[in-house]
Amino acid sequence: MAKKTNIEDIDENFIINSFRQDDLTIPPAARATETASESEDAEPVSREEPRRRKTKNKETDYRSLFLKEAAIPARIGKTVYIRKEYHERIQLILRVIGKDEVSLFSYIDNVLAHHFETYQAEITELYNEHNRSIF
Repeated sequence: MAKKTNIEDIDENFIINSFRQDDLTIPPAARATETASESEDAEPVSREEPRRRKTKNKETDYRSLFLKEAAIPARIGKTVYIRKEYHERIQLILRVIGKDEVSLFSYIDNVLAHHFETYQAEITELYNEHNRSIF
């Protein structure tokens, strides 16, 4: 007897985006290639504290930063392991707040992009301190 597939557990956006690369024949709105730094309402990045847009509704701010599909398909990335409790927490966030519209890959990609944008200067400074030339 064949196993029945639960249609509610299928992430359509993930499947569709996994086939997309930088295909210019797909309309820009469907590609979801806009990043937070490219959007018109994004503020400049502050190096002293984490970047926060000044909005009254924090849920909308969080949603606009992290709960959007990544610009690249997950299959182009690499496999990485995370703690079980973090995986469960992220899945819950995506299920409840993200309404199952964002993939795990996209969420983690957005969090890392925000981290690198926010702490770019500090990371570069620390890297240069620890990567001194031997000559």
